[in-house]
Amino acid sequence: MCGCHETVAAGRGGAHALPAAYLALKMCGVKEDRLSPFTLRVTNQTDEELGANVLFKPMLICWQYLHILRSRWIDVKLQNPTKYFARDATGLVREFGALDTVLFASVMVFALVFTTTQFAWFYGNTLGANLPLTLLVAAIPFVFLMLAYWAIGITMPRSGNDYVWIGRIFHPSIGFAWALFYMVIIFLVAYVGEIGPFSYAISAALTLLGLQTASGSLQSLGTFLGGPLGTLELASLFTIIFGFFALFGTRFIKGILYITWIAAIIGIGLMWYILASTSTTTFISHWNTFLAAGNPSLTYSALQTAGASGMPALSSGFSGIVLALPLAFLFLFGGNYANGFAGEIKNVRKAIPIALFLSLIFGIIYWSVTSTLTLDTVGSTWMTIIGHAWDNSGVGSTAYPLAYAPSQPLLLAVAAYPNNALITVMFVTYILGSIGALFTYFWIPSKYFFAWSFDRVLPTKFADISSRFHTAYLSVVVIVVMGIGLSYLYAYLGYSVYFTLGSVLWGAAYVIPGLALAAFPFIKKDLFAQAPGWVSKKVAGVPLVTIIGVIVAIGFAYVAGIAYNNPAIGAADSFSEVLAVGLVAVGFAIYFVSAQYHKSKGMNLGMALKEIPPE
Repeated sequence: MCGCHETVAAGRGGAHALPAAYLALKMCGVKEDRLSPFTLRVTNQTDEELGANVLFKPMLICWQYLHILRSRWIDVKLQNPTKYFARDATGLVREFGALDTVLFASVMVFALVFTTTQFAWFYGNTLGANLPLTLLVAAIPFVFLMLAYWAIGITMPRSGNDYVWIGRIFHPSIGFAWALFYMVIIFLVAYVGEIGPFSYAISAALTLLGLQTASGSLQSLGTFLGGPLGTLELASLFTIIFGFFALFGTRFIKGILYITWIAAIIGIGLMWYILASTSTTTFISHWNTFLAAGNPSLTYSALQTAGASGMPALSSGFSGIVLALPLAFLFLFGGNYANGFAGEIKNVRKAIPIALFLSLIFGIIYWSVTSTLTLDTVGSTWMTIIGHAWDNSGVGSTAYPLAYAPSQPLLLAVAAYPNNALITVMFVTYILGSIGALFTYFWIPSKYFFAWSFDRVLPTKFADISSRFHTAYLSVVVIVVMGIGLSYLYAYLGYSVYFTLGSVLWGAAYVIPGLALAAFPFIKKDLFAQAPGWVSKKVAGVPLVTIIGVIVAIGFAYVAGIAYNNPAIGAADSFSEVLAVGLVAVGFAIYFVSAQYHKSKGMNLGMALKEIPPE
């Protein structure tokens, strides 16, 4: 019993006493504004007025109390959707401004580390396609991709932004399976796959410094770091270091970003200066003097002759540009990945579009200038031939007898030879200026782990936030473990397969966000009507975002189809298929196991995750 009988008895006292029923409801914590008019009329009568009906009053009061408890439970269920999530607020703080977001987005599109072996990879696999023209053609679908992520970012500005978007538009299981696939592919290609080139850069720096100073120990260390075991150990070391960086919060992360950008700007300036001031004739002379002294098989012309043996005809015309599109896409990917930490960006409606479009524009300029200067210095035909030989045969082979990968630091050192001071400064800025890009691609995946855990798809423990640094520390630990583990795969597969893998699967992944954007106005009609700015606009009665979403889906599906049927990418097809199917299957399995678990606890995970997470 709720104690109403005792209160009724205590309330008897005639016309001057408080009504017994009223006291009973007050004891139960019921406010008058929650009572029906009939019940108020009854409870405001004295016992004498009710007479023999006084025994009916406790029953009425108990019934009314149960009715209110039920209505309160319904109100909580309807008005507090945050109970579905790990807690009522994420605990994250919006501390990144527009400039920070631009720097993060840009560093993921162009960075010194990305030039390490990317030119040899691109020109070797495309047989010499014109990269600047290919980038201009590729920019067309990328403009629509940036528009799509602009709409997604300002409509649902949360951590793991595109995961939240797809899950709320289609179904949480689709959102999680897609996000797992997307995050792992980018992590494999842009972080684990770039730690290898970073190791090549350090290896080249140590080896060349050893050659200049006649230091056998430096040469040996450089050779070791350029091999699979050295690459793995260096990747593991940097992964652990980045893990500590990520734990120390926004100020520390901003410090890393700005310091590495200063080094990167100096490094880019030095690289452009060295390339612009070195003619092809001078480069050939330096190459033969510096790297081929006493070994005629390593001369500039000998490498070209060895690599050209059995090589297909070089690419030409617009058809070559179309076939090169999937590989050129990789030069422009990354800017929209900044949406992954949208839940920590201030003034997101301003910061997101600025970051998206500036990163795309700067990326096209950077890659066009750098590739043009590089080919003008080393020779376009030579770069294509040795790139093809290295892509297909590896170092120390008959087709490519050199013991070092044809990396950008190697080419720059040859061009700057014999200016040891310039070479040393270039190496320092090149390596230091590359850290920001690697860290960013390490850090953002932790935002997806946080979002999945906050949604309860993964254990909520991974969404715990450090009260001091406002970082999801357990999610960072998971990324550290994943980074070290996947580095073993890199040591086995190698750089070219990783980049080719990314060119196919990374681009294909954007078909799903495009479809979700196209469907958004028809599935989330209320949210679409309230969408900010241009997102809710229509053209001839058709939602603008639907048009953009369809273009993104068709454009990236088409280019993925080109990649899948391109013989230059065929070597990675079987692995790509197994990885893609495996990741999607694992994603759906994890979601439905989690949904079943929560169902046993009385919670419908699918219904719960129709709500947009709190900030």
